[in-house]
Amino acid sequence: MKPVIEIDTDQETQRRNFRVVPAKDDPVSLKVAGVRVNIVDISAHGVAFQYAGDVKKEVYPITLSFTTDKDYEIHCPLKLIWRKPPEYSGEFVGITEKDVSNITTLIVECQKRAIRRQKAQEAEKRKNSGE
Repeated sequence: MKPVIEIDTDQETQRRNFRVVPAKDDPVSLKVAGVRVNIVDISAHGVAFQYAGDVKKEVYPITLSFTTDKDYEIHCPLKLIWRKPPEYSGEFVGITEKDVSNITTLIVECQKRAIRRQKAQEAEKRKNSGE
């Protein structure tokens, strides 16, 4: 008889597998309770952010704005699941599959831009070193 293999597929593990750290020039912003915050990383189901103020509630209204093929705004509650001031992480509550798909497209676009930036930096280094 073959051994049984169990795979951990909890949501947080899945989130870690497909997230991106946006660069400053990536077209994405986040407002938590109307206050613009810095995004640490983003996945299709949640976001981590930095905020220097007091964060006491379990759920906050957010607006996630980004541009891929067009401009998008997602308004939904964010349920906080991790707190280590000034960094916080939460999962989107009640977003549609279309929203998930649009955020996934954003993540892929951010990853593509990161690869292009890295290649350009490497080419510049080679050029400057005379290779």
